[in-house]
Amino acid sequence: MITFDICNFYPSITEELLHRSLLFASNYVDVSKDEIDIITHAKRTTLHKDGQPWCKTGSNFDVTMGSFDGAETCELVGLYLLSHLQHLDIKVGLYRDDGLAVTNKSPQQTEKIKKKMCAIFRDNGLNITIQANQKIVDFLDVTFNLHTGLHKPYKKPNDSITYIHKESNHPPSIIKNLPQGIEKRLTNNSSNEKIFKDAAIPYNEALKKNGHVMALKYAEKKTNMTTKNENKSKETANEETKETKTTNRRKRRTLQQKRLIKYR
Repeated sequence: MITFDICNFYPSITEELLHRSLLFASNYVDVSKDEIDIITHAKRTTLHKDGQPWCKTGSNFDVTMGSFDGAETCELVGLYLLSHLQHLDIKVGLYRDDGLAVTNKSPQQTEKIKKKMCAIFRDNGLNITIQANQKIVDFLDVTFNLHTGLHKPYKKPNDSITYIHKESNHPPSIIKNLPQGIEKRLTNNSSNEKIFKDAAIPYNEALKKNGHVMALKYAEKKTNMTTKNENKSKETANEETKETKTTNRRKRRTLQQKRLIKYR
């Protein structure tokens, strides 16, 4: 596996890179010139202190974290960058500034791919930190292990788990669905029930500490075949229901006609 991180991604996005990304997007969706102008103009920012503008050297174009469309801009540029990696014969994904790629190439070939990736990002004015030929990686909230073929939930060692209290004034639907949401995420991030149970311990403790009595349980994952069979059963049941309703309507209509004939 290859992991990489785009250094200072947001502030490193230039006006030219954004423009190329918008032109790339226009190949798949309609993007008018006015929309391009508006998106670009929204990146021109100024800072003021005590009523006086702060003079910035160079362009006032800036993609800032926390801005209204900062994340969307980051994702658009990310898609553009991924399109430049397609020819490298790797399966690659990018979430904001974190990237992960998988390849079945030899270690030597993977190192060559790594160098090509660095060159591609460099050509777009970006720097990356990258590691290749890894068998175990922590990516976002999952640990992937190629030695065992298993994956498990991941959290940074010093991260503390904190949740809203059950008696807080948050919307009831949020409080009610909180444990189920955690349960679903941990299940999806666990290869099996044993991994889930080991990972769920601190989450159960955090929930209990905040008044939630529900214990997290592993939910068996449905395979594609199981889902298809369930959908097929639902379709069959719906068809049978329709046939039953049609038959009942015919019977009622026949009975009504007989009654009309009887009382004429």
